[in-house]
Amino acid sequence: MARVLRLIVQLPPLLLALLFGAQGMLWLVRPALAARFWGYDLPERGLALSSMIGATSSWSLTIAVCLLLALIRKERFWYYPPMMIFGVLAFGRIVAGVAFGAPHLPERFIPELIFVGLLYLAARDTAAPRAA
Repeated sequence: MARVLRLIVQLPPLLLALLFGAQGMLWLVRPALAARFWGYDLPERGLALSSMIGATSSWSLTIAVCLLLALIRKERFWYYPPMMIFGVLAFGRIVAGVAFGAPHLPERFIPELIFVGLLYLAARDTAAPRAA
C-alpha cells in the first residue's frame, strides 16, 4: 500500500515535467502556438517578442528539468525551484490584479498554488540528502 501511495505522489511531478518540458520546447520552435495554448497575445517583433519567448521557455524548461532530476535522482531539493517558480508566479498574478488593475485570474493562480502543494507532498515523500 505504501508503494502505491508513493507512486501516486510522484505522478503529478511527472505529468508537470512532461507538460512544461513540451511547452518549453514549443516556445522555442512554434511560439505562436505556445502563446495560443496559454491564451497570450504574442508580440510581433522586438524586445517584447524576445523577452516573452526567452522568459517563458526558460521557466518552463527549468521546471521540467528540475522535476525530472527530482524523480530520477530522488533528491528532495530539486522540487524547490519549481515550487518557488509556481509560488512567485501566483503571487505576481495576484499583485498584478490588486496593484495594477490586471484582471483577476483565479483559474490561473489557484492551479499554480495547487502545484506548489502537490510538489511539497512529493518533496516530503522524497528522502532528505545524506550527510557526506
